Amino acid sequence: MNFLYIAMLIPIFGLIYAAFTSFLKYRQHRSMLDVLKVYAEKGEAPPPEVLAALTKTYSLAEAGVTAPNPLPSGPAKVQGPLHYWSLVGLFTVFSAGFAYASWSSGSAGYPFAIVAFTMGAVAVWSLIMAVALTFKK
Repeated sequence: MNFLYIAMLIPIFGLIYAAFTSFLKYRQHRSMLDVLKVYAEKGEAPPPEVLAALTKTYSLAEAGVTAPNPLPSGPAKVQGPLHYWSLVGLFTVFSAGFAYASWSSGSAGYPFAIVAFTMGAVAVWSLIMAVALTFKK
């Protein structure tokens, strides 16, 4: 199979995975609302145990829990400069790899050129964030 087709399949599988997980989250939230609807129809407040079970988030840090944390809790954490410096390196390598694929493919390398420019743009954004956070007081 041609490399171009394989390179196109990876994002398609990623989109399918994202759609499936979004659907599962939708079903989970809908069932949570159904439980609350039963209590609302009765005119009662749900017991604290039910509310705690519905709003419980799981973390791998808790003993005996093997599920990932489905909902982030607390304020959003700003990544440090080291995170962005690593992204600079990662996306620069990706951009160079796709630029080489575009160059070596000749006239069929147009899709690789688009990806290379996109990866390069992300690398530049990461560089700006890394420099800004490095010199931030």
